[in-house]
Amino acid sequence: MPLAWRILLLALLLNVVTMGVVQFVVHHSQQRWFREQRDVLSRSVADSIAELERIYAPERLADARQVRDLILSPTVHELYDDVVVTSGRPGFEAPIYLNPRGAVHRDPDTFPRAQILEGLVRAREVEGRLPVAGGYCLAIRRDGEIAGYLWFLPKHPPALPAALPFWTSVAGVAAATVLFGLLLFVAIRRTIGVPLRTLRGAAAAVAGGAYAARVPEHLAGGELAPVVAAFNHMAAQVESHTATLERAVREAVEQAEQKERALVLSSRLASIGTLAAGVAHEINNPIGGMQNAVHRLLQTPDLPERQRTYLLLVQDGLQRIAATARRLLDFSPRQASTGLFAVGAAIERARALVEHRAQKLQVELAVAVDPGLPQVRGDAHEIQQVLLNLLLNSLDALEQQRRRGRVQVRATGEGGKVVVRVDDDGPGMDPADLGRVFDPFFSKKDRPDASGLGMFISYSIVQNHGGEITVDSRPGEGFHVRVVLPGAG
Repeated sequence: MPLAWRILLLALLLNVVTMGVVQFVVHHSQQRWFREQRDVLSRSVADSIAELERIYAPERLADARQVRDLILSPTVHELYDDVVVTSGRPGFEAPIYLNPRGAVHRDPDTFPRAQILEGLVRAREVEGRLPVAGGYCLAIRRDGEIAGYLWFLPKHPPALPAALPFWTSVAGVAAATVLFGLLLFVAIRRTIGVPLRTLRGAAAAVAGGAYAARVPEHLAGGELAPVVAAFNHMAAQVESHTATLERAVREAVEQAEQKERALVLSSRLASIGTLAAGVAHEINNPIGGMQNAVHRLLQTPDLPERQRTYLLLVQDGLQRIAATARRLLDFSPRQASTGLFAVGAAIERARALVEHRAQKLQVELAVAVDPGLPQVRGDAHEIQQVLLNLLLNSLDALEQQRRRGRVQVRATGEGGKVVVRVDDDGPGMDPADLGRVFDPFFSKKDRPDASGLGMFISYSIVQNHGGEITVDSRPGEGFHVRVVLPGAG
């Protein structure tokens, strides 16, 4: 059963018990008071009748002094509004009508004379008073015989109105309880029921994932206001913590996906590098023999100029093939030669190599190296080659875009590692192609000398140094490379 209904039923029960007890006590006190008042009035009327009988003498009705005594009697004036006296003889000769207030107060047209005389006849058969025409008829007896009759109209009724029956008190309690219950139900519904239902709905919404649900603070007052404020604070904390947790989960998932992609790429590149090394070895042997043969042919005396031209072309092609094979051998997975060097020096040497081209393209080249960076163990020349390749890629992208741009290189220390970031504001790259950046022979450049091995070789060098390299780009948002190398300290 809802709390509001339990409170309502308890309040109604207490109201019924309280009002029932009060009504019971009031009813019995009222009954006792009425009985006492009736006894007092009855004694007063009896005393007044005794006084009336004392001054009343039926045999003296014709005596003027008798009439005078009746008219001037204080009892008649104080206790009665009207009095009729008569003898007990048949026909009620010479009845006397006394009105202490004066005859003008008795309307002869409306005065119930016949009804009163009829009541006097019936009073013979009644012991005590007989109610007639708003007053009372009384037969006066002397020595067992009726001596005369009285009809009197008291100024005060001889009896109070009867008290209300007990069932009216019960009905009053029931009606008051129903009215009290209705008013209490409306009050509980507005002050407790509505806020609790709203609070329950908000709690269900939060439990269902709608963490922005709140309870309007104007709905609750008094004791419920702290509860509503505590719930809203709790909901805000849950929403904040849930958002933080979701963000952390997304970041963790993204990092896991990046590491998974890096692991797959590393495994694939290692396999490709091993294959490339084998292919390069197989190519180098015949290439060397062919180069020797061409060299000997070029030394032949009286060699026709046309044949010499062809041989030089063949020699140039063989040299290009050999250079590509050597590059595959140089950057296949292997242990880098050890040695301590400063990354800042490698960055400066790479910058010096591209500075002339950057000025020619009117590209701003900014370099910032934090002081106190830890040294790196590895091959400084190889790291320099990685940085040079990244700078050349940025310059190629800006040149292809045919506008001025900016390339920024920044080296910082993070947790004992050296982090190098190379950022440009070039055209960027489609996310669909971003996953293939480190694939061998992949290139988006439209130049014939673009081999597509630069990023592949850079990745291999960084991996051989125990570091990691990641890229990020969006169309129109430039290209961003992050290289992390372990410090030697």
